[in-house]
Amino acid sequence: MSDPAHPLPRSRRRGDDVKGYGLFYYIAEAFRGLRAHRVVNLLAVSSISMAMLIVGFFLIVFFNLHGSVTTIGKQLEMSLYLKDGLTRHEREYVYSLVKAVPGVKKVTHLSKEEALREFRKELKGQDALLKDLGENPLPESFEIAIAQRYADADRLEAMAKQFMKFPGVEDVSYGRQGVTVLTRLFRLFTYGGLAVALLLGVSVVFIVSNSVRLALYSRDKEIELMQWIGASRGFIQGPFLMEGLLLGTLGTGLAIGILTGLYYALPQELVLFLTGPKGLDFLPTEVVAYMMIGGGLLGFAGGLVTVGRLLD
Repeated sequence: MSDPAHPLPRSRRRGDDVKGYGLFYYIAEAFRGLRAHRVVNLLAVSSISMAMLIVGFFLIVFFNLHGSVTTIGKQLEMSLYLKDGLTRHEREYVYSLVKAVPGVKKVTHLSKEEALREFRKELKGQDALLKDLGENPLPESFEIAIAQRYADADRLEAMAKQFMKFPGVEDVSYGRQGVTVLTRLFRLFTYGGLAVALLLGVSVVFIVSNSVRLALYSRDKEIELMQWIGASRGFIQGPFLMEGLLLGTLGTGLAIGILTGLYYALPQELVLFLTGPKGLDFLPTEVVAYMMIGGGLLGFAGGLVTVGRLLD
């Protein structure tokens, strides 16, 4: 029962001047608000969790596609086939032209005989097929190692066209289709993931905003009383902003837990497909930390939108 001389409840009177603005007060009040509307807040946490689960899935695909592109970039080579009958001087001239092209890391000459030996090795015991071959049909070539930053389908295509214009060059070969498909997939998941993340981020802010709005409406008498006795705006807003931050953090934490469980419950063959080039079994720790921080900030933003509008 409240004392008429003190309009605030007894549990709220004691020590307000000392610790009313402390972080622990905001946290305690936020948990009180979460308990008071546990069903609505549980639905909010579940909705946030589903949104962040989708974001987490895109992040896994993005990082592993990025790892695949990086790995291919480190191993990427281009074969430049020369015309028959080139003199040593002509070959060295072509070599100098190739070496001067931006993105060329290393150039190795491969003679017709060396090309045939490499081909025999690739046949792995089936070189009997070459017994009646007669004349060596393989051309001499330059094997070109490409710098990683040039491992892009458009740059490689432009480089190949440039090589084809050099005198004495018969043909240029590289994994054109594989690089193109992988690059397009990487771009699709990069831009598509950003668009989805933005849309889901707005959804999280909207979900938290509605939950905090309900908490504000349920405590309007208390807020009015605080304003009447001169409580600062920060004192009133603090618990609701903390409530929004907790909703975002709890929803993101639940999403990461579900994502981890699903990941390790998958068949090993599928897990191997998702494994990164550095042997990571899951998202890097710093990415998980950024997800948690991002979820909390989205929740805080949702609380700020509602509190700022309704208290004005």
